[in-house]
Amino acid sequence: MEHYSGRRQKSRQRQRRRRRTLFAKVLAFVILIAVSIVAYTHLMADTGNSGYSTVSTSTVSHRFPSFNTELPISDIEDTQYLKLVNRNLSINTPVEPSLLAPIWPGVSVRAVDITLHETARSAMLKLYQAAERDEIHNLFVASGYRTHEEQRNLYENASDRRYVMPPGHSEHQLGLAVDILLTTGSIRGTSEAMWLTENAPEFGLILSYPYHKQEITGVAYEPWHFRYVGRVHASVMLQHDFVLEEYITFLQETVGIQVEFDEENWYILYQRPIDGKIFVPHDMDFNVSSTNTGGFIITAWR
Repeated sequence: MEHYSGRRQKSRQRQRRRRRTLFAKVLAFVILIAVSIVAYTHLMADTGNSGYSTVSTSTVSHRFPSFNTELPISDIEDTQYLKLVNRNLSINTPVEPSLLAPIWPGVSVRAVDITLHETARSAMLKLYQAAERDEIHNLFVASGYRTHEEQRNLYENASDRRYVMPPGHSEHQLGLAVDILLTTGSIRGTSEAMWLTENAPEFGLILSYPYHKQEITGVAYEPWHFRYVGRVHASVMLQHDFVLEEYITFLQETVGIQVEFDEENWYILYQRPIDGKIFVPHDMDFNVSSTNTGGFIITAWR
């Protein structure tokens, strides 16, 4: 009996040791995860302080300002910055020619007659200057605004139409999209492509067709195609990993978002017209963009 009792006691001791070992392993794993989270948070904070504007987004209702001033649709100055154009949605209203401006000589170009919407042009100039400061000297603009005829010719002659939109369905026809290539070869998989994706939102430009969003955009991965949406919108889209389709859906499903950006409060609201009117704030600066989805996005700030 004493021999049996001794074996049973040793068995209990082994079980206790195994439990202590298991507990130690679990505790070590938990600590490792916690340390990783803290390290990642600090890394992201450091990235945010390296030249990027900080952005804090929250969905709001009770703190959202009153958008109570009627604005007839006929009086809207449509920026089209957030107008969704894809294989299913056409541009409908072409860009006003007076808003287009050449981007050369401020940017290296394939042809000196390449133009962009004046706001996108300004953003592209700043992005190019930032690239030069970071000693990236081999970027050039291969394409900007395209006419309907130019887009039709490109589409009809394309060897792979996964990369080309039909005429009337291209962001290039808005004057807001630009193709940025390298003088030294393909941009795909390069450090320059990564730099553009990370830095372009600081200037209001987003990568329209990321690799992991092909099922949503309906376009094959294009690391060269950037489209102007505005700095605050680009920052929110980058933060949430949205393409424009997803961003518009996100805004449709909220009562509005408040964004702290560049030390200002921004209020972004999706509205469908009521009796041919939308509602805007009376005490803040704002702009309005059509979305091509039946509503408008009002962006206000103060």
